[in-house]
Amino acid sequence: MSVARTVRTARTVRSALLAAFAALALLLSGAAATTPASAATTTTTGLDGVWACDVPAGYVYDQVSMNRSCSGGGSWNSPQFHLRTPVDGLTACISTPAFVYDSISWGYACSQQSGVISNAYHLRTPYDGLTACVGTPAFTYDYVGRSTSCNLSYGSGIPSTTFHLRKPVNGMWACDVPRGWTYSATTSNLDCASIQGVPTTKFQLVG
Repeated sequence: MSVARTVRTARTVRSALLAAFAALALLLSGAAATTPASAATTTTTGLDGVWACDVPAGYVYDQVSMNRSCSGGGSWNSPQFHLRTPVDGLTACISTPAFVYDSISWGYACSQQSGVISNAYHLRTPYDGLTACVGTPAFTYDYVGRSTSCNLSYGSGIPSTTFHLRKPVNGMWACDVPRGWTYSATTSNLDCASIQGVPTTKFQLVG
């Protein structure tokens, strides 16, 4: 074999290898470019309105369906949940830490037993001055009330405690000292009484 032919052969092999490497690099770069787009689509789709076998973090549900979709092939019925993104004013079967609720209703939408009623919660975004059935860590409260709308015992007609939520500010008299605050004075009255007629302590906030 001549020297010229050997050189041409080497160049041909090298060109083929370079072309193969270029094609592989193009393929890999295409895969890398499409993967984040697919992931972004998945994370932004949302699950609001989806029926699911469990309730992921960040969601609540407003209906339950008892069927075999989530029974793993068994002959028994299991709960399937109608997922909702929690928003102010939504009535849901459970509450969630970012919200409070200002009333409780009763019906069959949240029940997991045939013919048995269950409670649901009217979710509210906390704000200064809201009267709610529960407190929340970011707020304090300056007086309590009584209402049957917060009662967790169906049909009892017994009023339950409600809380007048307040955003803490310096000098406010409050029934509770929120995290990160202290107090400079106390008094005793019926504003915060969980038992009617029994005075409790109220705190002047400093923070």
